[in-house]
Amino acid sequence: MQPFVLISGVFLLICISSGGADAQRQYRQVLTGNQPGVCRYGRRLECCYGWKKNSKGQCEAQCDHGCKHGECVGPNKCKCFPGYTGKTCSQDLNECGLKPRPCEHRCMNTYGSYKCYCLNGYTLMSDGSCADSRTCSVAHCQYGCEEVQGEIRCLCPSSGLQLGQDQRTCVDIDECVTGKNLCPYNRQCVNTFGSYFCKCQDGFDLKYVDGKYDCVDNDECIAGTHKCSHHAVCLNTQGSYKCRCKPGFRGNGHECSVIPDSQLKPDSLGGKLENEEIKNTIPEPVATISPKTRKQPFDYDGEVYIGSETETVPGEEFPEEEEEEEEEEEEDNHLNPRGDVFTTEDFESVFGPATELKELQITPVQDEFIMDCNFDQGACEWVQDKSDDMDWSVSYHDTGLQYYMAMNGLLGERNDVARIKLLLNDRVQQGSFCLTFDYRVIGHNVGSLRVLLDNNAYPVWEQSRSRDQGWQTELVTVAWKDEAPESIFFEAQRGAGIGGEIGLDNVVLTSGPCQDDVNPIF
Repeated sequence: MQPFVLISGVFLLICISSGGADAQRQYRQVLTGNQPGVCRYGRRLECCYGWKKNSKGQCEAQCDHGCKHGECVGPNKCKCFPGYTGKTCSQDLNECGLKPRPCEHRCMNTYGSYKCYCLNGYTLMSDGSCADSRTCSVAHCQYGCEEVQGEIRCLCPSSGLQLGQDQRTCVDIDECVTGKNLCPYNRQCVNTFGSYFCKCQDGFDLKYVDGKYDCVDNDECIAGTHKCSHHAVCLNTQGSYKCRCKPGFRGNGHECSVIPDSQLKPDSLGGKLENEEIKNTIPEPVATISPKTRKQPFDYDGEVYIGSETETVPGEEFPEEEEEEEEEEEEDNHLNPRGDVFTTEDFESVFGPATELKELQITPVQDEFIMDCNFDQGACEWVQDKSDDMDWSVSYHDTGLQYYMAMNGLLGERNDVARIKLLLNDRVQQGSFCLTFDYRVIGHNVGSLRVLLDNNAYPVWEQSRSRDQGWQTELVTVAWKDEAPESIFFEAQRGAGIGGEIGLDNVVLTSGPCQDDVNPIF
């Protein structure tokens, strides 16, 4: 007997040495008995690779991705509960699609389980089979029935269904309305036919954190899914976000416009104003001094008092009382033919001498406005000109959210022109306005950018390069003498260079002249 044991031991050692690390690990587990995850390293007993000692001193298997509806039985190996499948047991198992089918007649899959029901005339048994029942065939139940103490009662295959008014068909129970759901506070209930499920509230995502699945706040500001204006700052909140306009702008955060009378100038227009005079401010009203002389009703030219010919001059001596009495006697001796008829002399004696009325033309006051003509969310009408050689194309900023219009230096040929037109409405055409826009010209000899008016043959602004080849802000005052322009053209002309780009963005129209522009362009 001993020689046999000796030969068996030698054979086992040979197998272990030839099998490598797996065979040695299995041999160590065999030597330690039935304790899972325990391996012998020399004379020491330690947890095997992929296992970790818990608070009770036992070795537990580690699953990096977790087991949502199951338990971890080995390194990254899950054993799913009935009704679930997948590597992390997070997927529903459709038992109705298995072979053999668990139900004899009809099967309805539910999340993590299933329900069986029988055809009319059959009764559902505990093993999923259907037994013939003449009494049930008379009841005409939708999903089957059962006989209790001689009474026929229709059944519903799920706890989320209940019998309707006819006691034969099943209707859905809305667990989300009745409050019978078991959703946590940070999840919302979604009703389904016969059941329900819980999903994260808006603004939250389901993630695996600290060994479990939980709803975690989704930072829309970092993800770039917010809808704040490009002139606003995004502030993340739990489950949502807020938008706040940048200094120098006003609005609800989703739409921000330039504040024309702000002492703080927006960053996009060059920073703060220091000791500069604001030209479009409204002066404070000044009280009118009371007149020292008596005014007559017709002594006004429009709204300006011009005086009367019989106005009393300061320092003039009044006639003597005797002369006044003589004048009164002469008036009494003069007889008027009718008491209700006034002659020209009578009219002048009552109201003073007649003055000449002049017609004055009053220029209408221009309404104040700020129009955001940005390409991605502006309120202006842009049109691609059909008479040019090529079209402006859409290009996105580095963030990938907002876009701008650009002429690519790789497209077209030398001296080709791309022209885009901004249509002006009646409100803009009432008076002069300030045109603000951002531009950049990148690349050597890529071309030039011009601004033209439809009532002027010459460009009102032109540039063939930008400082450090970055975005710059330009302010141009647009004014006219006779006929108001109906549109503004932004024209990009292709140069001799290859590559580069001419970009245009953040176009804004503001009533009145630009604050930084002294000489307006007619």
